[in-house]
Amino acid sequence: MARGPGKGNTNNPKGRPPGPNKTTKELKEFYVHLLSGETDRIKKALAELYDENKAAYMNAIDKISKKVVADKRDITSDDKSIVPNVTITERRDQSE
Repeated sequence: MARGPGKGNTNNPKGRPPGPNKTTKELKEFYVHLLSGETDRIKKALAELYDENKAAYMNAIDKISKKVVADKRDITSDDKSIVPNVTITERRDQSE
């Protein structure tokens, strides 16, 4: 004799409720705790990167900001990510 609601049916027709799962929440809390003690080192590393390679510095800032700043969405974009059409270039003096 079969148990449960039968093939193709579910006991939870609405699915899993929205929100992060427990593991994701704990991992994010651990990551924040880990980085909170590294702010001085991160600032120093970014300052050194800025002096050595400004393009790599901007790339690092971009990657960090994607982790910190929420992805912006707009109701007029059919819930697609809004990506600005911006290009960052490095200008070099001819005297170098």
